Amino acid sequence: MDKAPDTISDWRDEAGSAREADPPDAVAPLRRPEPGAPAAYEPLFVERPCCPVCASTRTATLFSAPYDAPAVRRHVESHYRHQGRVDHDLLRGVDYTVQDCADCGLIYQRMAPAGAMMAAIYDGFIDPVRLRRYEVSRLTVENFRDVARRLAGLLAVIGREPKDVSLLDYGFGYGRWARVAVGMGMRVYATEISPEKIAFARSIGVTILAEEALGDHRFDIVHTEQVFEHLPDPAGTFDRLAACVAPGGALKIAVPRQGRIRSLLRRHGLIDWSPFEFGFRPRRYSDYNCILPLEHLNAFGRRAVEALAARAGMVVTTGGFGGHQLDLDVGSPAAFARSLRLLGVRALKDAYVRLGPGRHDSGYYILRRRAG
Repeated sequence: MDKAPDTISDWRDEAGSAREADPPDAVAPLRRPEPGAPAAYEPLFVERPCCPVCASTRTATLFSAPYDAPAVRRHVESHYRHQGRVDHDLLRGVDYTVQDCADCGLIYQRMAPAGAMMAAIYDGFIDPVRLRRYEVSRLTVENFRDVARRLAGLLAVIGREPKDVSLLDYGFGYGRWARVAVGMGMRVYATEISPEKIAFARSIGVTILAEEALGDHRFDIVHTEQVFEHLPDPAGTFDRLAACVAPGGALKIAVPRQGRIRSLLRRHGLIDWSPFEFGFRPRRYSDYNCILPLEHLNAFGRRAVEALAARAGMVVTTGGFGGHQLDLDVGSPAAFARSLRLLGVRALKDAYVRLGPGRHDSGYYILRRRAG
């Protein structure tokens, strides 16, 4: 696009014309059972009738429509059109319903994909080959600096040097964080089920643990980056991870911010295009990312994270974005200007989350056990 459209209609027109071109590669779809199939057939979706963090039933519906509704269908198509292929048959008869918990403030999708549906999403709706290509493209110098800066911040919180630290990277992915942690000298562990990713993890010095073995280990840092928004049972996963935190250690949770999603849904409902397709350039609509259909099942604010922390006797602090660390590139005038701008952005983020309203909704939290 030459110019970012200014209205929802403009974005819909751009997305609509783009969707007719560049069809993704075909993938073998999962199918619903035929009539008369065995009763033991695993459902594709499970209903979450209460808040999956605090179990409250005091919830309000922010939005609800079938996946077949035009806006929802187009939003889903827009999100996945450059990633894989959507099998709409799997979504037929299911509602996309967004709930708001009055007690802990979690915003969540009532219907969560079950195991078979998860496999269809992450192996079909999202083409693993394309995902790997995308993840590799993110291995840049600036990304390395950002990850190293965040890890250094976690080390400062627990007051230890990297050589003395064990880290569990829960949600290993393609190892963007684990690579840097290994390079810094930490002992890095991860959970993973993909044979390809397990082999890759081992090749970069990461020890793979089975999920059921986590209870036998204690880690100085339990690291989760963009994980908790995807979990059908965030409270159950939190309990397992909190039990793995060693004395004096920390648990990091980074998730998409709720931002203005409540007011956006009241004003526009669900827009019929995904901000992801356009690189989040229309900033005023980017908060729709926190309720991405099928994937971002939970949208956390600080109250919801504190509700999780209370289960394990932990306290929550807001993580920093590195604005206090001087990191300027003087290699050229252009590099200097770019690094100065990035430093300014990080400083503004830190001010927003420490002094402004962002402290209630930063998307970046560090949990530690109460003293004594």
